[in-house]
Amino acid sequence: MMSGHPTAQSHKPSNEVPMHDRSPNASKPHGRHGETCKGVHIYDGDIDAYLRTFLSSQTPYTANINPEVAQMSSAFTAVTGKEREGYKPLHKLLTALVAEFPAERRPSFYVNCGQPLPFPFKDFAHRNHTSKPDLAVSWPGVALPVSSADDKIDAPHCCMFSMAIEVKDVREKDPFLANADGSNHMSDSRANKLVQISVSARNLIFAHGLLAAFTLGIYGDVVRIVRYDHACAIASPPMNITTIEGVKALQEFFWRFVHPWEGGPGSVVGADPTVRHLTAEDKTWLQARLNAHRAQMLRLSPRVRLEEARWVQVWDEDRPEPRAYVLLRLLNANTELFSRATMVWLAIEDTRLEGCARNKIESESPAATDTQDPSGQQRPLVVRIIKEAWRQLARPSEKVYYDRMDATLTQPADRIGLPALVGGCDMGARDVKRWRAAMSGEAWVGDDDLLSMQSTTTSDPEGVPEADLPQPSIGPSDPLPVIDKGYIPESVPVPMHQTHSWRLTGGVALKFKAKERSHMRMVVDTVGRPLDDFDSTRELVMAMYDAIRGHQTLTERCGILHRDISSGNILIVEHQPDERTELAPCNGILHDFDHSSMLKEPPPADGSSTATSDQPPLLYTGEDLEVGDEEAESLVDLKKLTGTYYFIASDLLHPDAPVHFRVHAVHHDLESYIWVLLWIVLRHTAHTHRKGTGACAALFRCADDMDAAVKKTAWICERYKFGPLVIKDNAPLTDLLKTLHDAMFDALIGRVKCNLTYATVLGAFKTAIDRDDWPTHDGSLAYTPPKTTHVNYTHSPDSETDSTVASESIQGSLPAAPPPQQTEAPERTNKRARADFAEDSIAEESALEQQQLTAHPSQGTFATSSRSRKRQRYSST
Repeated sequence: MMSGHPTAQSHKPSNEVPMHDRSPNASKPHGRHGETCKGVHIYDGDIDAYLRTFLSSQTPYTANINPEVAQMSSAFTAVTGKEREGYKPLHKLLTALVAEFPAERRPSFYVNCGQPLPFPFKDFAHRNHTSKPDLAVSWPGVALPVSSADDKIDAPHCCMFSMAIEVKDVREKDPFLANADGSNHMSDSRANKLVQISVSARNLIFAHGLLAAFTLGIYGDVVRIVRYDHACAIASPPMNITTIEGVKALQEFFWRFVHPWEGGPGSVVGADPTVRHLTAEDKTWLQARLNAHRAQMLRLSPRVRLEEARWVQVWDEDRPEPRAYVLLRLLNANTELFSRATMVWLAIEDTRLEGCARNKIESESPAATDTQDPSGQQRPLVVRIIKEAWRQLARPSEKVYYDRMDATLTQPADRIGLPALVGGCDMGARDVKRWRAAMSGEAWVGDDDLLSMQSTTTSDPEGVPEADLPQPSIGPSDPLPVIDKGYIPESVPVPMHQTHSWRLTGGVALKFKAKERSHMRMVVDTVGRPLDDFDSTRELVMAMYDAIRGHQTLTERCGILHRDISSGNILIVEHQPDERTELAPCNGILHDFDHSSMLKEPPPADGSSTATSDQPPLLYTGEDLEVGDEEAESLVDLKKLTGTYYFIASDLLHPDAPVHFRVHAVHHDLESYIWVLLWIVLRHTAHTHRKGTGACAALFRCADDMDAAVKKTAWICERYKFGPLVIKDNAPLTDLLKTLHDAMFDALIGRVKCNLTYATVLGAFKTAIDRDDWPTHDGSLAYTPPKTTHVNYTHSPDSETDSTVASESIQGSLPAAPPPQQTEAPERTNKRARADFAEDSIAEESALEQQQLTAHPSQGTFATSSRSRKRQRYSST
């Protein structure tokens, strides 16, 4: 039974911040540091309960503190002002602490001493901060290529390590302590220390596909364990490593860490047993497959880095056995820590596992040695898209929307602009069901039964209260898992594909359940390139045209409103060998339905609905607020600000807008499509805007919601002051932008409100596509951002916002030190990064802004004027 009170050896000092005082209302750190700090909590039990709760192990721990370790522990002294002098003694102590571990489970330690460990994916490294831990821990059984604490590894990288350790010279630098005056205010210094250790955890999670990462913070002679997942971070009570009790607790932590419930020698607690890096055999097979289809792969992915590739298992809901895939290349990533953490991969199925048991590859199978099937025919290389994301439990699974599409769109031609789901499931819901089966003694269909992995006797499952058993999380109206802090079974670990961190620290209240996340792994049939990787501007426009057509089908046929139109959610289609040949040509698709809203039933198929294509029958049309009881729940959802921040419609951002302007509707998504096109054009075409490469930052960088709304309004009005945006030698694209610009002016600035419609937007795209004067060799230009100094804004460049839960994010790009005079985060903050929304690609130097204001002195007045016009419009409305 878990104690809720600290034991004598782990008693918390009186100036430690209580866990519940870490709520956003108790302490309000500024800027991006605040986003990190809001997601960090302190466990309010003792260290024994912390270890049992978060590091369940099937192998009992027996303390083994020999006299040498005890002597080193009692003699350890941190030297104030000389942090680095503590690295070697700590290295020696930690090495001795695990010296008696079995060789295959024994980790080794490395004095990293601030060497940079880049973000693990090269294509995204420049957009994400490197971590610089003071010490690092190898994987169990792996001896690092050093013989002493003085040796250094050339170019160390995150994949070499399973844990990071941050060291400070005195206890007072423990960021989990309250200020000296007893207040809970999060100072910049404390926030920066939290960010430092959080970056290390974030990089480890992405490097290995971890479900949770552990870090150690050593502050003088005090140690804290910090566990991170995609919902929040939980710090342990402090342990004093100069005492026998403290060093025993630290040894037990390492013992449990390298003896996870699932995964044999070499694995750790928090590792995903369904994911691994490629073995030598994997790489040999993969290279043979890719070489046999070289032309196809050069087109789809000219860069496949084997060290970044992964082998994963994918379960379908209707089959107990998984399929295996090799993830070839990461196409897109949301690199925030406390977020959906979406990763989009290019993948191929591992055909070696056909007819084989889980994790077993039959070397004598023809598929295991060559690229032919058992009949001797050449195997086609079918490339898929695999998406991994951590959805909020408060939102439905993305599969719900695919099921609606499958039920409604029965003909292949109906799927223009829309992908199809070919496999995958909610891994978190599956993991909860597996846990329930283990706790109740029920048979589990599948070869990953938790009980079959036990090596010791477990507690009697009959003693588990029914209320304490998590329920499968299918949608927001279904029961959410309930885990009482008073009962955490030591025998069976809490599910890890679905987070329980908030509930294990905050209780079972609904507000804590809603913050949890569930791991999704989906396989999509349609393969595409990122929107900014177009071969010609006409291809770009055609891809967007089809994505808008798909959006229209969603709303009018399926009753689904997407609500997250972004450059990352539109792909340029690449056709596959097994393409649905009867499907009409499709140049682009809209995907990622994590933030969508849906009618309880699809619109009538016979066309009897009174709604028109311009205003489909979604729950709220913007005309009035009188809705029935059946629609009330969805109306509340439609009022929540959601989407990728750069592309959110102006009306939704404006804080002074009446409520009926801020209910998400079709015309808001259509406006987002226009901002997406403008984003791509300003970054990747030869345009003549007077601000050059700074034009994108001038429009999309913002301090808060009001600033974002004003800048977008100012941009719409700007053409009438400085003339239209011209794309060099590209009249069709120039005219398309002008037409869309005029349509937005009529919708947002004109005296009579005229919402954007499918007819208007699709008509403009179709007219442009049908022209015969498009340039033919005008592919995407590399974007070179202006050289800048960092200016902190409330909304990160790598951002999405969703007020469904309180914001709790560590951004994909974090400042090295807190900039001065940061503004306080607004109530509605953002929480997701996109890989192509790099901080360095949209930041604009403040001095450059001042230059531009000097060159165009009317600009500041103009912005103020547009703000006034916007307020006038809402007042008159």
